[in-house]
Amino acid sequence: MRSRRKLKSQNEGESRDRWLISYADLVTLLLALFIVMYGASDRERAKSIAQSFSGQSSAGDGILMADDGKREEKSSSEIKVLENSVLLQKTKMTQTERGLVVSLSEAGFFAPGEANVSEEAQSVIKSLAESIKNSQIPIRVEGHTDSTPISTTRYGSNWELSTTRAANVLQELVENGISPERLSASGYGGFQPIADNATPEGRSQNRRVDIVILNR
Repeated sequence: MRSRRKLKSQNEGESRDRWLISYADLVTLLLALFIVMYGASDRERAKSIAQSFSGQSSAGDGILMADDGKREEKSSSEIKVLENSVLLQKTKMTQTERGLVVSLSEAGFFAPGEANVSEEAQSVIKSLAESIKNSQIPIRVEGHTDSTPISTTRYGSNWELSTTRAANVLQELVENGISPERLSASGYGGFQPIADNATPEGRSQNRRVDIVILNR
């Protein structure tokens, strides 16, 4: 008799608690619906909310806070660069999938066929360094030329010229307080044009050094 009463009491307790499961399912469905509806007006923010919910469910608050910190750091650095009056006047800035690209054209920054950084370029690089030196975001310096072959006593090819220009810009960043651990450099010669090499205007745009503030 006592066993029957105990079993009956357990069954009644389980029945009373079943609504909790339904309630939890309802909350989850409502959250999912909120994310979908919110995404119609702001996809990026909805994605952030979804990632935050995923982080709380699987990894805990520590990882979520670290992830948020990185996003805030990146946004802060990019905003400082985009609001820098010197960079706005002297460079071309482009937002890409890789990150924010700050382009230094050959005109005004390098003598034709040479890799030495001009005084004007030095002041621009110094201004850029001031905007990003307090973050830990990686930076890639990329040298480019047009497709016209070059062969001088100093540089035997466009590969050498573009690589040396990138290395010299990197050194300027280091001298202006950017940690070397954040930096890398490469030269692409004339093989990654952004304009038509068949025109003088296009070739002028292709002769550049890109400073890429990477997304990761």
